Amino acid sequence: MNNRTHSRTCTLLLILAGFFFVRTALLPLSYDDYSYAFIWDGEHGGNLAAMNVDSPEIATRQRVESFSDIFQSLKSHYFTWGGRIFAHGLIQFFVWLGKPAFDVANTLIFIFFVLTIFKLSNRQFKLSQAALVWIFLSLFIFGAYSINTMFWLTGSCNYLWMAFFQLFFLTPYVEALRSSEAGNSILTFLLMILLGLAAGWSNEAGALATIFLTLMLLATYKIRRGKVPSWMVAGLASLIIGCAFMIFAPGNFVRLELAHPNFHYTLEIFLANLTGSFLHIVLVDLIILLPVLIYFLRRDFGRLNIAEILMLEFAAVGLLVPTMMLFSPEFNLRSTMPSMTFILVAATSAILKLDWQRFNPTLNLPKRFLRGVSTTLATVLTTYCLTLIYVDISIFNATRRQI
Repeated sequence: MNNRTHSRTCTLLLILAGFFFVRTALLPLSYDDYSYAFIWDGEHGGNLAAMNVDSPEIATRQRVESFSDIFQSLKSHYFTWGGRIFAHGLIQFFVWLGKPAFDVANTLIFIFFVLTIFKLSNRQFKLSQAALVWIFLSLFIFGAYSINTMFWLTGSCNYLWMAFFQLFFLTPYVEALRSSEAGNSILTFLLMILLGLAAGWSNEAGALATIFLTLMLLATYKIRRGKVPSWMVAGLASLIIGCAFMIFAPGNFVRLELAHPNFHYTLEIFLANLTGSFLHIVLVDLIILLPVLIYFLRRDFGRLNIAEILMLEFAAVGLLVPTMMLFSPEFNLRSTMPSMTFILVAATSAILKLDWQRFNPTLNLPKRFLRGVSTTLATVLTTYCLTLIYVDISIFNATRRQI
């Protein structure tokens, strides 16, 4: 990549980050954001949606005003509502700190999330305008509930932030597979334990998918490189422990009994999940995986290299997420984010590996036509983004008048 192309790619990333920041800033606090503004009181309903609004305890609800309050709140939350301690701790911290701080931090995490996708997709850490556009289309057009999973404070901490930590945890494994060296220092060992806890104690679908992918990476490393370093095993163990603490939190069973008394999984639930969110998520995943399909259709038959194995492993785990969710009592479209996270790594890797210089002559498309398509696409995307921001401004003003 020459300097001019690199500069254009970085500019495009900054434009996307600016768009992301504006949309984040225009979305006011709402719904569960207010629940987490207070110390969780499991004895009286905890979450505002579950409270009796006529209860006198409402008047004595205490706001989160210190790290001690957050710790007290998370302890109550863990035993009476759910196990996502890491995500909910972030939510309460940012609600306490203030929305402007979250707006900046959320934009930075979005940038790190995109850069981590590129880091996992190629060894040289090469950026690409085509891949950036594809990531944008996937996140903001193909995907469902982008507002809920990336801009809304509670939703973003649960999904975008956790997706970043899941991918960041996987980075050392992928790097070790690509190189012939995998350091085994004490610092790496301890760091992987911390990263494993963060990735495992994140969200259910994403954490389980990360466990499966880590197992696949370890198996690939064992076959291709030989002895597995101890830090890889430590990271996996920490990942599983964090996931277990989250899934088997006492609060999960309390909430399940509250939402679905005497719950029993049935064929009707399976069919409802299959014909509902499952088909939607898989269809989106297959659209995003089109670059992978094009890559392998153009590839000569032969032994798979490490990059291609990684591409297929990330794609397989991405499709595994909606499959696991088929057996969940609640299967909503927010699961698009954990699934899309892994799918995007595979798609970005394929885009970076495709030889676009040879691809165009094969199709015999004139350069003037290609420039026209690029200009049209840029115009449509710009108009689409401005429309979204206009709607966000309208909602922001309406909310401000209500307040």
